[in-house]
Amino acid sequence: MNRKKCIQIARSAMAGRKAHPAREKGYTFHHGFRTARLALRLREQISKPVEVPEALLFAGALFHDVGKGREPHNHFGAAVVARLLAEELAPDEIEAVGRIVREHNRRKNNRRCWLASKIVQDADLLDHFGAQGVWLCLNYSATHGRTDAKTLKFYNSPDNHAYQVKSRKALNFEISRLAFDRRASLERQFMDRLAAEADGEL
Repeated sequence: MNRKKCIQIARSAMAGRKAHPAREKGYTFHHGFRTARLALRLREQISKPVEVPEALLFAGALFHDVGKGREPHNHFGAAVVARLLAEELAPDEIEAVGRIVREHNRRKNNRRCWLASKIVQDADLLDHFGAQGVWLCLNYSATHGRTDAKTLKFYNSPDNHAYQVKSRKALNFEISRLAFDRRASLERQFMDRLAAEADGEL
């Protein structure tokens, strides 16, 4: 499948839509695009054979959240993908992309999931941490009227710590855990600096 055409279809389907009240319009497209690129980089680092070619892995990752806003969004998204890509892919290719979309959020008991789906699971999760994690936290605070003090209180809360621990445990590959640790460290550095500046540090 032509990647430019795939991106064009995804942009048309997702870039103008607000699928979550605490996310900016078009978030599902931009998140999907980042997830797709992350998935390809993870694939390069994993020595096991992947069930689908690079183009279909990219498409599955790009469209993984196309169903956001209707639950279960993974099953709804697979149906949307079948419609959106009907003229671009063969039936077996559509089924492969749909399977990745259906399995992208099956992190528990995922032994029957494709390796391709596990790669997308990790790429999807990683895109919520690091610089993107800072953006999500600050964007949420802005849309909910939180001050910097309340944002820092949330970030340093036991609930957020537990979320980070749970997220790291949900990753499938050691390379993903190493990437997560780098991203979590970056988040911590930013939040520590935000706290220092809120306290008047030069």
